[in-house]
This record gives sequence, structure tokens and C-alpha cells, in this order.
Amino acid sequence: MGSRSKRTVGLALAAGAALLVLSACSSGDASGGGEGGGSSEGAIPLGYTATLSGDFASYGLEMREGIDLAIEEINADGGVLERDLTTEVVDDEGKPANGPVIAQEMCDNAEIPAVLGFSFSSVALSGLPIYTQCGLPIVASAVTSPELSGASDIFFRTVFTDAYQGAEAASFISEHRGVKKVAVLYQQDDYGKGVADAFSTGIEEAGGEVTSSQAYQLGTVNFGSTVDTALKGDPDAVFIGGFYTEAGKIVNQIRDAGSDIPIFASDGAASPLFLDLAGANAEGVEVYAAFSASDPRAESSAFVKAFTKKYDKEPSSWAALAYDATYVVSDAIESAGSTDRAAVAEAIQNTKDFAGVSGNISFDDEGNRVGDLTFQRVEDGKFVVITD
Repeated sequence: MGSRSKRTVGLALAAGAALLVLSACSSGDASGGGEGGGSSEGAIPLGYTATLSGDFASYGLEMREGIDLAIEEINADGGVLERDLTTEVVDDEGKPANGPVIAQEMCDNAEIPAVLGFSFSSVALSGLPIYTQCGLPIVASAVTSPELSGASDIFFRTVFTDAYQGAEAASFISEHRGVKKVAVLYQQDDYGKGVADAFSTGIEEAGGEVTSSQAYQLGTVNFGSTVDTALKGDPDAVFIGGFYTEAGKIVNQIRDAGSDIPIFASDGAASPLFLDLAGANAEGVEVYAAFSASDPRAESSAFVKAFTKKYDKEPSSWAALAYDATYVVSDAIESAGSTDRAAVAEAIQNTKDFAGVSGNISFDDEGNRVGDLTFQRVEDGKFVVITD
């Protein structure tokens, strides 16, 4: 999210004071181990950085839940290279300026073989030149900006790009829902704009029309005028490209306006918290995501069962994709036979049809995930995979 930064020098040096603050947020978190686990002595620390405080902390905290569960399972199963995994956690506070500082901190810890996380593309982009310089591989699970495609040989992601997701959503809605005219609402950042642009292009290429396209700020509460403008264009449907916090409010205010228009939303709304926010108004809303808690595959079912047991709630896509990223890195370290960063990066690149909880995982030459989205509809208060 945010424009790609070419800043490779000076940012980390300029923010020395911030580094001290951020270091205070770091934690060597020895997760799990237990009976039959690997050795906690000489444990392998995986870097984890995301937004863990402030208004947008929920996404980073959900990812960490997935990572912690994966590490607990891996350690209980003997660890990696007969060593436990741990995490080295740093809160990026959602600020792009912190990206290079954290990157330097991760790079300077020679024990870290790979980094997980990132809530915002802008933070990943700002730190990527430093990660590239020290050869520290990243497997991100939430950042979707096309600007990260091919940006570095050490960057990979288990989430699909905005361009892919937006185009696939437009194709689905045009072909399977017969929608011709769509009002588009999107959050004003790289994620929302990237999804909205790709979706709008896809609708127009399919012979449809975007009746209106409106951006909104994260944190917006009242969408009254935005909803009025969207509905005045007499669209067949509304598409929302944004996080569940605002998507839930938009859905409520569309229904409060007396409209029963079909509503589609991006993967940012594919969260149990969206269901909490929109309540009964969420019924019938259709979303896309890489992960569905109703996926009947054995890997997904086992994950949902374990996650629900540990946290007493269903996992979100953020948790599932972070869980998968952790297993991809673990598998790569095992395949490489060492924690050498270059060897781990090469093993990650060679990942082929890894059976994740969000489907099979492979990466293309630009580090992007190769695979299929699932389309889901809210039925009886749950996301259900669409088969019609």
C-alpha cells in the first residue's frame, strides 16, 4: 500500500531513537515445545513484524495467532532440524517509516533465517530494500500490492495480489451473477485502490459498467452520503474493496437505507468480525478469500479444529495465511538442511503444491502465490463456500 520506495540508505540511521523503542517491543517468544518437541536450546527464531497496536492491530494479532499455533504444532512434532522454533516479534505500528528500522534489526540478528508477517504493503515496501541487501527471505501473508510483485528475489507471499483478486472477482460476478452495473466503494489506500482498479477494469472488459467509484478513509463511521451516491446510479450490485471494519458499517447503512441490492466484498471483509459487525445484514453478502473455515479438506478441518480449541473462536483468513506461511518457512528450512538465508530463500522459491490450510501453495517467478480463490456467501451467520 503506498508507493514503492527506493530508499535503501539512511532511513534506519535516521531513526535510531525509534529503533530503541521498537526493540523494546521485541520478544523472544518460545512458543510450544512440549512432549516430543525439539530442543528449546538453540531454538531457531523466525522474525515476525506487523501492526500490533493502534486502530488496525487486529489484523496483525490474528496473524500472530496463526503463527503461534503453527509453531506450537511444529515444536510438538519434533521441531525443525531437531530444534524448536521461536518468534522475534516487532510492532511496526502501521507506519512505513518503521519498515526500514525493523528490517535492519531483523537483518542484524544473524540467527533469523526468515521473516513473517506485514499488515500493510507500504511497510513491507519501505523495508524491502534492506531485507534484499542482507538476503533475509520474507514470506508475507497479508500484503497484496502489485508493487511487491517481482520487487525482490527474497520476497514471497501466501496471499493473492490485488490485481489477481480484483480481476477474479469481476469475472465471477459477471459470469455467475449476471451483474452489469456496479457501484464501487473502496478504502483510500493501496489495498483498496488496487482491488477497485482491477475489479473495475474486469467489469468493463466484460461489457459491464461502473456506475460510481468512491474512496473512503479508514476509520470512517458515517457512510450516509457515500451510500446515497452509490445507490443513485441504479447499479445492479455494490462492490466493497476494504477491511471488515468499514465494510460492516457500509453493509448496515445500505440496508438501513432500505436497499436489498446484492453486495460483494473483497477478502478484507472475509472475517468472523465482519459477521459480528454487520449482524443479520451480512446475510447474502458474497466475498472472496484464499481461505474458508468451511473448507472440507482434511488440512483445513484440522486447522479450524485446533485453532478453535486454542482460541475459542474460528480462524480468519489472516490467521490461516500466516499459519500457512509459517509451515512454508519450516518446510523450507528442513529442505535446505540449514538456516542459511540464501538456502532457505531458494527452498521457499522451490515450494511446489504445498498442502496448506488455504489450499495448495506454489510461487511464481515474482514471489506471488499461485492458486485459486474461493468465493463465499454468508448463510445463517457463517461464510459458506459457493458451489453454484
